[in-house]
Amino acid sequence: MKSKQYKDLSIKEFTKAAEIYDSGHAGIYELCKDDYPPILEELEKFEFTDLLDVGCGTGPMIELLSKKYPQKRYKGLDLTPKMIEVANAKKLPNAEFIVGDSEALPFEDESFDAVICANSFHHYPNPQKFFDGVKRVLRKGGRLVLRDYTTFSSLIWIANCIEMPLANLFGHGDVKIYTLKQVQEMCERAGLKPVTLEKRAKMRLHLVAMKGE
Repeated sequence: MKSKQYKDLSIKEFTKAAEIYDSGHAGIYELCKDDYPPILEELEKFEFTDLLDVGCGTGPMIELLSKKYPQKRYKGLDLTPKMIEVANAKKLPNAEFIVGDSEALPFEDESFDAVICANSFHHYPNPQKFFDGVKRVLRKGGRLVLRDYTTFSSLIWIANCIEMPLANLFGHGDVKIYTLKQVQEMCERAGLKPVTLEKRAKMRLHLVAMKGE
């Protein structure tokens, strides 16, 4: 499929998901909650003032962060208008949610100290554009914290060649998952330095990457 087709599928999928995303009955989307504590833990390790959440959904991560760090400034970006509508309805302090594309971040250079991305990356048809954009919008010394799926190479092949095409037929906008090496190469190609890059429990990719001083 072409990039637009994947993105249209994602918008359709998450327009429907927005209705249940914040409930305790969100089905497969409940898995996203596993990523919140590790991201919060990473953000405790460095100073930040301005944070961008890419693929923010209905804003649950920014909701947690605004309670923990009420003095910080937050922006959330999501491709699905309905997700942003739900996020904005929360009226979180110091937070702004906008519709936008993760592969063409609509922000000025060096706007953020931190960029987070939880369980959204496997929906991106052109992931290198995401990394390039993150490098551009991060300030020097800023960090990206990314959580997504990864596993052993043989299982990744099965996921990418069998499971995800089937998911597409059932209306999901999944594109691809990557090995640690592939993620490292995309990071470095963008000019970001991986600080932590690990395969963790529950098939999770955990990446912290820094923009050089």
